[in-house]
Amino acid sequence: MAQPTVRWAIVGTGGIALRTLGDLKLCENAEVVAICSRSSESATRFAAEHHIPRHYSDFAALCADPEVDAIYLGTPHGTHFAYASEAITAGKNVLSEKPLTMTADEARELQRLSREHGVLVMEAMWMKFSPSIRKAQELVAAGAIGTPMIVQAGLGYPVPTNGPKRFWVPELGGGALYDMGVYTIALAQLFLGIPESISCVGHTRADGVDYFEGITLTFANGAIAQLTTSITYSIPPRGYLGGTTGSIDFAEPLFSPPAFRHMAADPPRPPVIEEYTFEKEGAGYVPMFRAAGEAILAGEVEHPIHPMSATIAVLETMETVRAQLLAQRDNNLPWTGPVGPAE
Repeated sequence: MAQPTVRWAIVGTGGIALRTLGDLKLCENAEVVAICSRSSESATRFAAEHHIPRHYSDFAALCADPEVDAIYLGTPHGTHFAYASEAITAGKNVLSEKPLTMTADEARELQRLSREHGVLVMEAMWMKFSPSIRKAQELVAAGAIGTPMIVQAGLGYPVPTNGPKRFWVPELGGGALYDMGVYTIALAQLFLGIPESISCVGHTRADGVDYFEGITLTFANGAIAQLTTSITYSIPPRGYLGGTTGSIDFAEPLFSPPAFRHMAADPPRPPVIEEYTFEKEGAGYVPMFRAAGEAILAGEVEHPIHPMSATIAVLETMETVRAQLLAQRDNNLPWTGPVGPAE
């Protein structure tokens, strides 16, 4: 008997679509049946080049296709809520590039809609499905580092001025926070929980596009997270977790670590160090797509590895950070670093 599969459609024909297409093809429970782009020419060309049976330039028509079970949104951040809400209302399961939405309230609405229509909605936080992060969670749960007390994480690179518009156009969610900061905050809250206080410094230009931020989260038990993100200079894509009796140091890149080093403190003797390495499936999205497919086939509306509650909690933190960045912009703090395209 053939294994059940989820019939996927991809929305968007850029670099993200290419990476996710390749990884979906590696999933035994997935089949890519359609591609959608605002440009009919782009959709037609992408479908022909990658042997996808159907193509659309009308999103409503895609949502009406009875041969499509699930939709992957690979479009800019600011478009996710409108596309996702339309797809969910049409009875389609939705997996969306991060961040799922631009606000926590929008995510709550998608959660409500998914429950009402009985379909899955999930943010594509592939980092949380990677074997390295899953193994680190097992070690932490087993007490391998004692009580987690600090997360340090960073991610940033100078985005070319002619780079993807999602970085530079405010209406699309441009800036470092929503594209890269979401990873660092998600990592911190995965291991430390919900922050008790949030503070940040950074610079945001007049149109709302943030160049960089340094974020500090503090937690009720005294734990702390120090996070940095930028689209104007390089920050090594690394993450580090420290606890009362040990630590976990993740290898680059943060969003899909191929390895980590676990150090167990054993004073006065030298620490015990163990290296963990993991095979990468495709570009790294495969475990997430496989898990999403399993949840869809089981009729679930959320996935326990990355439930909507976690997505909403991270968005709440991001909204606080965003408000502080805008307040600093309004206070005309000086900026002497690199800049992107004209505001």
